[in-house]
Amino acid sequence: MGVLGALFGGTYLATRGSGAQKQSITPPIQASSQDEETFIQDFLKSVNGEQKKADH
Repeated sequence: MGVLGALFGGTYLATRGSGAQKQSITPPIQASSQDEETFIQDFLKSVNGEQKKADH
């Protein structure tokens, strides 16, 4: 019983991952003007919002 407990407990601790929040990494926006950058950001927000609604 102790061996199995140690085996499964060790496996759980090794595979549970870190407790830190994962940060989403996005590529930099290569816009030629501030207006273009704002447009791209708004477009990406609207597309991501539609995908979240479709997933639920």
